[in-house]
Amino acid sequence: MPCSKQFVEEYGKMSFTDYPFCDADALTLCEVFYMPLELVVSNSVKSQPVDFSDACYKLFEMRGNKHKPLGLMITSNPSKRIMQMTDYLRYREMKIACVHAVYSVSPAIQYCAGAFLLPDGKIVIVFRGTDDTIAGWKEDLDIFTRKGTPSYDLAMDFLNSVAAEYEGEIILCGHSKGGNIALRTACKCSDEIRSRIVNVYNFDGPGYADASIFYTPAYKEVLPGYRHFVPSSSLIGMMMSHDYDYKAVKSNVLFGAFQHDLHTWQIAEGELILVDDVDFLAKLTDEWLGVLIQRLSDVSSGALDIVATAITEGTGTKSLTDLAKHAYTAVGGAVKAYKAVDDETKNEFKDAFRGGGKLLIGAFKAVRENTTIAATIVSDAVGRKLAESLS
Repeated sequence: MPCSKQFVEEYGKMSFTDYPFCDADALTLCEVFYMPLELVVSNSVKSQPVDFSDACYKLFEMRGNKHKPLGLMITSNPSKRIMQMTDYLRYREMKIACVHAVYSVSPAIQYCAGAFLLPDGKIVIVFRGTDDTIAGWKEDLDIFTRKGTPSYDLAMDFLNSVAAEYEGEIILCGHSKGGNIALRTACKCSDEIRSRIVNVYNFDGPGYADASIFYTPAYKEVLPGYRHFVPSSSLIGMMMSHDYDYKAVKSNVLFGAFQHDLHTWQIAEGELILVDDVDFLAKLTDEWLGVLIQRLSDVSSGALDIVATAITEGTGTKSLTDLAKHAYTAVGGAVKAYKAVDDETKNEFKDAFRGGGKLLIGAFKAVRENTTIAATIVSDAVGRKLAESLS
């Protein structure tokens, strides 16, 4: 079925002047930005922009001129797609201004943003989603437990620096965690910069620990140019408090977790192929996790963070690939680390998930009977209260 590969083949011969930047371009850039372009492009916004194709050739050579997987969860598709793009006029016209990446184990940070320059003067900033690193997955949990992440501040600093260096309209894009960061950055930046943001693309990004962001004047300003897409059986995009202005996209695979891969999203005639709504599994995820997360207390979310930190550090590995290779040792280290956590914290950790089974049964019945209570109602109530306190 048609996907980003066919889009590049069909529209790559057209310049951005002949066929302006579109949804499929944003998806394709998010797909290929999992490639470690930070290895071949300067992290300084003051540096001379480089041709997109030149950076791709240099990176491919650095990786042995072979299409290799980017980790246990990320296939070689981004490598194949980015090299395919170098053959076409549309992307040979594009330049990369800078790519900034930060990796840290404690605190957990897996962050990367890149600024792409279009020939018409537009600036496309892409935020990378979660990669193969353990720190990246721990960072996702930090968002889940309301701890937040330094990536939010890093993204804001990057946007500010790029906007100060380059004039022109701005497009923000992100897949998965990158989509979460893109929307938040657009809503939290200065009014002056926000006035230059013409589009924000969120591809199956998870929501937030609270819904207050959706009740701010900034979100209303962003909304006309906000493009929010999730696959028809979305799991990641249905997590936590999120907006319901999404469009559901048809995927080449049936199961929700595999649909998260942008390579599987169907595109025809330059447009993402849409379906009427997400399926039962996506709605069940939304309903169940919406209530489960909202009932987390500050104490239980703190305990969850402590236990997760101990377990991830206890594995002694830096990536999911390493974890798979050294599973026996890693699991043993994780178990040992968990046992070392004090009993009070472990009890609070268990409390965080107590009753989860009953909530799942309730969510199943609610979705089946179309009487959902969850995420929307609970989150909206919390969101309005928080928004009022911030105004």
